[in-house]
Amino acid sequence: MIGTWINVGTILAGSCIGHFGGRRISERMTRLITAVIGLTTLVMGVKLAISTENILVLLLSLLLGGALGTALRIEDRLASLGEGLKRCFPRLADHGSFGEGFVTASLLFCVGPMSILGALRDGLYGEWQLLGLKAVMDGISSIVLAAGLGPGVAFSVFVVILYQGGISLFARLVISPAAVANLAQSPSLIELDAVGGAILIALALKFLDLLDLKVGDLLPALLPAFFLPLLFRALGS
Repeated sequence: MIGTWINVGTILAGSCIGHFGGRRISERMTRLITAVIGLTTLVMGVKLAISTENILVLLLSLLLGGALGTALRIEDRLASLGEGLKRCFPRLADHGSFGEGFVTASLLFCVGPMSILGALRDGLYGEWQLLGLKAVMDGISSIVLAAGLGPGVAFSVFVVILYQGGISLFARLVISPAAVANLAQSPSLIELDAVGGAILIALALKFLDLLDLKVGDLLPALLPAFFLPLLFRALGS
């Protein structure tokens, strides 16, 4: 899990830089920075989403996952977790939007192919280079996010530890190295990337105040995105 710990370190460092240095940044500049990170996230999401090889998988994954996430109220629960953390650290409550920073950063840092494949390789082979690259990207993003949304961004590391660390631990205990090698170019990972990209697009539009959607409720869509291609192949579709 060394890759995950490196990732956590860069997020914490970036959040501190953004939070304390962000006080010197004007509100106008903060809005510009937030818009830039939103546009960058949009570009990244579009690049991933158009990689889909089966638009039906993308559609069904988002519908099924969104319905499950709405029923489970995932984003509301993430927001409640953020509020609980804010109550534990009341001195931070007045600096930025704590809950929004926590939820937004958690989604941005955990949705994407690098989180999954990097964590798998870290768990199986101890190869942390892919997560190391992701850590640099997340560290830069956390500076921008913390400057605009406050210290809640730093607390997203708990979600990163549970998500990426959980995948690495699962891979070490359950999955064979050969399975990961086959997974890298499999239709399941391609569709997983595409659905993750669609979620990033929704997150970016929310960043830009163009869409009012509880993006966290779409996270379960990653599950059908992985398994539906396997089902379609078994059915000969």
